[in-house]
Amino acid sequence: MGLRPYIYADRRLPDAETVRETLAERTLTKFGDDEQLARLHRVFYPVFRVSYAYETGEGKLFGTERQAATALLDGLWADNDDALARYADGTDSPVRRATNDYDFGLDDPGLGRSVLFRFQVPTGDAESLLPRRVEEYRQQCGGTANVFLRKLRESYGLPGDFDPAGFEGVTDVERVYLPFWLAEFHSPHSEDAAMVTFRDPDAPEREMRTHGWLAAFVSERPRRLATYGYEVDPDRLERNIRERIGTSEEDDPDETDGTDTPPRPSGAGGAPTVTREGSDDDGVVQPDGVDMSAERLVDPNPDRSFADVGGMSDLLSTLNHKVVRPLEDPETFEEYGIGVVNGVLLHGPPGCGKTHVAGALAGEVGHSFVEVSPADVTSKYMGEPAKNVEELFTVARANAPCILFIDEIDGIAGSRGGDSDMNASEQQLVNQLLTELEGIAADDVVVVGATNLVEDVDGAIRRSGRFDERVEVPPPDAEARREILRLHLAGRPIAEDLALDSVVEETAGYAASDLELLAENAARAALRADEPIGTPHLASAAAEAETSIPDWVDPADVAEGGVVQPDGVDLQATNLVDPDPDRDFSAVGGMADLKARLEETVLDPIENSDAYAEYDIDVLSGLLLYGPPGCGKTHLAGALAGELGHSFVEVSPADVTSKWMGEPARNVAQLFDIARANAPCVLFIDEIDGIASSRRGSMNTSEQQLVNQLLTELEGAAADDVVVVGATNFVEDVDGALRRSGRFDERVEVPPPDAEARREIIDVHLRTRPVAEDVDWDAVVEPTEGYAASDLELLAEDAARHAFRDDSHIAQTHLETAVWETRSSIADWDGRDRYADDEDTAALNL
Repeated sequence: MGLRPYIYADRRLPDAETVRETLAERTLTKFGDDEQLARLHRVFYPVFRVSYAYETGEGKLFGTERQAATALLDGLWADNDDALARYADGTDSPVRRATNDYDFGLDDPGLGRSVLFRFQVPTGDAESLLPRRVEEYRQQCGGTANVFLRKLRESYGLPGDFDPAGFEGVTDVERVYLPFWLAEFHSPHSEDAAMVTFRDPDAPEREMRTHGWLAAFVSERPRRLATYGYEVDPDRLERNIRERIGTSEEDDPDETDGTDTPPRPSGAGGAPTVTREGSDDDGVVQPDGVDMSAERLVDPNPDRSFADVGGMSDLLSTLNHKVVRPLEDPETFEEYGIGVVNGVLLHGPPGCGKTHVAGALAGEVGHSFVEVSPADVTSKYMGEPAKNVEELFTVARANAPCILFIDEIDGIAGSRGGDSDMNASEQQLVNQLLTELEGIAADDVVVVGATNLVEDVDGAIRRSGRFDERVEVPPPDAEARREILRLHLAGRPIAEDLALDSVVEETAGYAASDLELLAENAARAALRADEPIGTPHLASAAAEAETSIPDWVDPADVAEGGVVQPDGVDLQATNLVDPDPDRDFSAVGGMADLKARLEETVLDPIENSDAYAEYDIDVLSGLLLYGPPGCGKTHLAGALAGELGHSFVEVSPADVTSKWMGEPARNVAQLFDIARANAPCVLFIDEIDGIASSRRGSMNTSEQQLVNQLLTELEGAAADDVVVVGATNFVEDVDGALRRSGRFDERVEVPPPDAEARREIIDVHLRTRPVAEDVDWDAVVEPTEGYAASDLELLAEDAARHAFRDDSHIAQTHLETAVWETRSSIADWDGRDRYADDEDTAALNL
């Protein structure tokens, strides 16, 4: 993310030279006279300046007085609001500053970095936070003055006369930065560091302590400087690094080591030429006194990089951001107080590419690759496993820089739970591993462990400082399966018309190793036939293949019953998705005209999409069903899914709405993530006007975000094989933006059933029950005029219940008794008059 050309800050800070001179004359840390300034940063902290109005409730004239005030809300959303409240008065006249006045990520070595923290939420979220907190107070505390009101005032710096009952609302929101100096001190007699934050280096110590919250915030997790900071322009950064190569200790007084090392080249083919004392011709170093064979374990020049990993774009992006960049440019990350990653723990099902990814990581950063398994270190002899671990790390250090990959690390250091029966030798092994991991980062060795389940690895191994990053390597998705197949078919003779779509679809849930075997089997079949590898060869190999991980159950991948649970989605797909609806149009009584229309507008375009594409006719984007309650809209939507052979995703307003700011929009986004993951599907949104009503003239920010998110998701749903069906009683109750063409192209009325439909609906619900042959159906159907479909279902169940008590078939008397005992639910519907007066609706005939 690039920087804005300017920012607004509440003040100007003194220059770095003045700060250094003043700090040299003061003692600010626990180190006393031993303190040495190691780094100096400018930190620009983001805040929302929220102006609001309220009535005091105890005023002049008519008993109240209108007041205006300002609150500062944390732009990082990190719960620092109470600490920020003290700066509110100084933000009334912000100063405009050009960003090129500062060295954001590109400073000279002696100064340190200027860090501009990113705002973590949209302005709309900040605008709604205070009203939401006030409303929560009103609902939970009844508006009475108590400890909760005091906390509300303290958290957001609200005035002492602020009364939630008199809150009128937010009048303005501005983005402002609060600049601070952050100084990091070291001592030659301590390994610790001490941070001090201030704005005026000449201020009394008591005043400087008021800014200590920021030092504590950064010290708690030094990574925050980079986590919240803006990305640096890579071209400018590269120029800066080139300029800095060759600087001396004299030029760089704040650096403890007066030497500079150019960044290591990386990537495939870019590995550095390593000349090591005691190395073999192939560049592998065998340390003195080590029995373990380095030549067997070390690959000094891995011949693969991320370009050789099929798919897995999210995984590779994570590794690139968290591992590759810090390794390639350690100086820049050190300036932000972030060291190189100590270790990475890859987890996921067997055969999904953890070993391949680790080797590609080594090739990407130009490191040697040291690969071991439990068999390389375990032993039946007492004390030998610990000795092997020590030798393994000695080999890794001798061949640094390297990636040390420990496969099946849980086989070496399994979880030591309460029921563990680990013997003394195994305990020594784990302790030795912990010791080696503690300081390995300083030796240019990055340890990558692999396991199927994170919790199978000993807790001490997993904690921060040993394996800083944990990255999932899941079964490949469709895109990854396609890329993996292409990689394994590359270099082999393939037919010009080779198509992978059907094989990709058929191999869902397969491991990467399964796809490699599939490609090899297809190649063998083509070789026997003396022809290029074609689609039939792949299809035949896929038909004979089976996944090697059928029993692997990971909630992040596939949930029960074959329902897909997308990564990072909190909504439970199993609660919303029916992967195999048990009904089609034959289960819908009557509605012949309605079903014919759906076949024409929905079914045919989807089933014959190529023909429609020739005439530039798009597949239906959305369908809006409307009509009285209980007339079968939900049942019809499920039957449509069954008719198409699609999954059926059913939601109501309760599934997405929430009182928490921003959560409804997030729920809508996650709902469509689930729909896409389980496509092709019919996504049915019942009572859609409860989510996006046209009658919300005073729609709050959270509700507006929900509607905007819904509009965004609907725009491309059809392209993702998602048919969206909404249901409402009245079309005009749905937000106009949703009703326009491109969102819900078709609107179909689902009215109360006519006589023929009522007869068929009753028949559908009696189809599996014993019914007498001499029933006069006209006598049963005629009195049910005005019944909803749900009323007829209840009638059939009532008749069956009477027949059960009589231990007989369902007879005329049972049906007539059921008619007498039931009535139309629409008769009491408060919208019936409005519905009857609508020109576009059928008569209710009540």
